[in-house]
Amino acid sequence: MQPLHKRLPSNTNGRDFIVGDMHGCYDLFEVELEKVSFDPACDRVISVGDLIDRGPNSLACLRLLKQPWFHAVLGNHEIMLLNYAYPALRSCPLLQNDDLFLKNGGNWVERLDDIGQTELHYQLLPLVAALPFVISVGEGSDRYHVVHSELLTGDPELNTRFFAQQSIHEKPVPDRILTDAELDSCPEDVLGTMHDAMVWGRRVFKAAKPGQAQAVDSPAGRLLVSRKPWHPGLSLVYAGHTPAYQLRLHSSHFFLDRGAFKREPHSCLQLVCHQQIHPWLTGL
Repeated sequence: MQPLHKRLPSNTNGRDFIVGDMHGCYDLFEVELEKVSFDPACDRVISVGDLIDRGPNSLACLRLLKQPWFHAVLGNHEIMLLNYAYPALRSCPLLQNDDLFLKNGGNWVERLDDIGQTELHYQLLPLVAALPFVISVGEGSDRYHVVHSELLTGDPELNTRFFAQQSIHEKPVPDRILTDAELDSCPEDVLGTMHDAMVWGRRVFKAAKPGQAQAVDSPAGRLLVSRKPWHPGLSLVYAGHTPAYQLRLHSSHFFLDRGAFKREPHSCLQLVCHQQIHPWLTGL
């Protein structure tokens, strides 16, 4: 069984690029890689998830999972795909209806020919099913995480049990942002209960209220910095899920879904170089 929390070493030979929700926009991804002169021999790409649906080429985006330089976390659209493909695995009432997947851009699956269906079911779906909820990269001051929506805890009862083990005696434990230490010590079974927040949640994003944030020009583009840009004990977290026309930083979460599938003047597929943006952010 693949771990829900995947760890990667720091990239000491090249650059790490974090890419926002691709949603089938493989053509835009190719353009962004060309802009930065991406070198697959030493550079890496880490996706915040939602590789599929809505855009024109979901299958090509899934094929990226075969590349050794490409890593991704599980997004809610991958969850919907897995529940559509494997009905016996459905556990959430929200996901019991195939229409949820199809109406959210998943109808590309029904348009695949026999060759495409075979590739999807026998080559690509196993790779999707093996995706983690969280990827942590490196150690120390340069450490960072990638998650689809937010590093927020889930079920209150399990939270109480877990945080009691960490000598944190809040009762009951509310939904709270995890720290590096808590994430590292979190058992896989408890981490699995946090998927609603990590894959579907929008609470941290909504807490970064634009009217109370400062807009600044960053190396990655226009950035809204909240009154609380950093969460104590938590390294930088790259997240997506909720499309917005500007990047946002709140409670260590750097939100970079720019609504690529919309293909509007103010939308784009955001590609961020960690080695460029991280030193700049730590200076805020």
